[in-house]
Order: sequence, then C-alpha cells, then structure tokens
Amino acid sequence: MKLNELFDDGKRQMRLCNACRYCEGYCAVWRAIEWRRDFTPHDMAYLANLCHDCRECYFACPFIPPHEFAINPPKLFSGLRDQLYQKYAWPAPLARAVGGKLSGVWTVVILTIAFTVVLALASHTEAIWQRHVGPGAFYRVMSESAMIGLFGFLGLWMLFGWLIGAVRFWRDIKSPTSEKVTFQDVRAAISYAMSLRYLGGEGAGCKEPSSQMSSKRRLFHHLIFYGFLLDFASTSLAAFYAHVLKVQAPYPLYHPVVILGALGGIGLIIGICGFLYVKSRSNPSLADERAAESGNAFAVSLLIVAVTGMLLLAVRDTAAMGITLLIHLGSVAALFFIAPYSKFVHFVYRFIALVRYAQEDRVHAQPAREDKTKKQPIGTHSVTVSK
Repeated sequence: MKLNELFDDGKRQMRLCNACRYCEGYCAVWRAIEWRRDFTPHDMAYLANLCHDCRECYFACPFIPPHEFAINPPKLFSGLRDQLYQKYAWPAPLARAVGGKLSGVWTVVILTIAFTVVLALASHTEAIWQRHVGPGAFYRVMSESAMIGLFGFLGLWMLFGWLIGAVRFWRDIKSPTSEKVTFQDVRAAISYAMSLRYLGGEGAGCKEPSSQMSSKRRLFHHLIFYGFLLDFASTSLAAFYAHVLKVQAPYPLYHPVVILGALGGIGLIIGICGFLYVKSRSNPSLADERAAESGNAFAVSLLIVAVTGMLLLAVRDTAAMGITLLIHLGSVAALFFIAPYSKFVHFVYRFIALVRYAQEDRVHAQPAREDKTKKQPIGTHSVTVSK
C-alpha cells in the first residue's frame, strides 16, 4: 500500500479497535488510542512508532483475517514505519533510492564493497598485504587524517540526517495544545526505552508461533541495544586515548577499549543472529513485506560490522590485518551512510514517540489526581443548616 492508503486503513482499524477495546492495557499504544476519538495521519505516525511490535494484540483479537474487519495492527504499523522513514528523511530522492528500490541485503553488500574500494584507493595500497604490529599499526594501512576525515563526514551525515527526521517527526506528533515537554516526560521515556518495557506484551513476553509466551525477542533486542552501546563506548574511549592521551591503537587485550569492544561485538552477534532466527519463524502475515526486507538489511549490515570487528581483533597481528581492517571500515561506512534511511533510525522515532506518550500520560493523569485531592475524607462532610 501507499502511505495515504495505509493512513486510511489505519484510521479504519483504529476506530474499530477503539470501539472494541479488548486489548486495553496491553501496551502504550492502546492507552494512546483510548485518548483519541478520531485518528489523523499524524496520530497514525505517532502510534506506528510507539508500537514495539510484540504482536500480542493480534493473537488476542477476534477480528483478524479472514474476518471481514481484517484487523492487523502489527502489519499496519510495520508498513507505516517503513514508509515514514522515507517521508521524514532528507534528501527525499536518496531516501527513496536506499529505502525503496534498493532496499535489502544487496544495498549493504554493494555499499560495503564500494566503500572498501574507496578506502583501499585512499590508503597505502602496497601496505595492505604487509604485517603491521604495535601502536599506530592501523594507520600504516590507512592514514589517520584520511580515516578521521571520512568518518568525521559520515558521522555528521548520520547525525544530521537523524536530526532532520526527528524535527520533522516531532513537528507532526507534538501536542496540538502546545503542552510543554517536561524533564519528567523525558526521564520516563528514557526508562521505557532502556528497559524495553513495551516489548513484552502484558508482561509475560511476546507470543511465538507455537502460541507460547516468550521473552526471546526482548532478550535479543537487549543484547543488540546494549552491545551497540558498549561498542560506542569503546570507540569513544579509543578516541580519547588516541587524541587526548596520544596513545594510538591497537591496544592490548586487557585494555578497556578492547574489553568493551569485544563484549559489545559478542552481544551484537548473539543478539542479531537470535533476532533473525526468531523473525524467520514468525508469521509472515504480521509484517509488511518491504518493511521486513528493510529490517533484515539493517540487521545484516550491523552483523557484518560486528563480525568483521571481531575478526579484525583476531587477525590484527597478522598480514591479514590490512584487508580485514578495510572491509570492517567499509561496513561501518556503509552503515553510517544508510543510517538516516534504514531501520537504524527507528530508535530515534521510537524514543520521540515515547516522550510524547509520557507527556500524554502525565496530562491525562493530572485531572484524576486533582479530583482525588478535591474529595473530602469520610466523616468530614460539611453540613448546611437552613435558617
């Protein structure tokens, strides 16, 4: 479906869900639905990114296909998210190319090869196949200035792309009454995101194809999320050592940079492989086909980064270090380049949606608290005596 068609179908489904309310209390999505009487395209964009895809609502719903109502929120929301990534991204033609026609594993493979060739041409070609050890060994394959220049540009490209998308998304879903976001809202959203509170159905996990509740999806998502954070911490610490303390990589195995990177890489590999396995066994009718392909492409791109990073750690004292380093840097460069247009951006929109939800939850809870304070305790009712 096209985006406008998804908006229309979403409005139809959400009206029916709001009338039924069988899934009341399942997750943040269903509370947000209850606070609305109608659903605009902006509401649908908000709800789609608030959904954590636990799919429990689908298995609980009595009106799923082949019922004439054809209620299927997981598929609806996955299709919306995939197209909204392109809608909010900049520049639009590149977003359509990377996120649309060229989406899939081949995007990652082609970009990785292209960036590896570019890095090879920018490096000392004769040094690629030589053995280099000791501090500064990586820079003998590719100069420090070339590495900083390339990844500095790609890092800014990624952050700038995320920022534009975030601003556009917030502009669409922000409170129509100009209610201000408070520190309490942001703190609540951080808590929801870090704990993956809404990736667990009613608390027992997500429904698997065997109809058994399981926390596997949540576990693997945690491994991916915190594995990425550990690798980011390792990279940041390495930058501090290299540019502030003037101690160049590679570092010994017991060094904090290596320990953090290795733990992050292991977490990513286990988490991504497990997540892809669980997704391969799930019901394909619960996800938009193109969205599933795009999500798998992102997972594969992240897996390539993790695997080549661990392989680089294993061969860094051999003659294979040079080509392995270039392949690893090429995979990182490809990941950075497609970040504003791939599922890599989903955490940005989901966090913003959680901030909006925390804001709504606070605003709707306020009248209830005020009503409670107005009630007088039993036994203290005033009595009016007529004269």
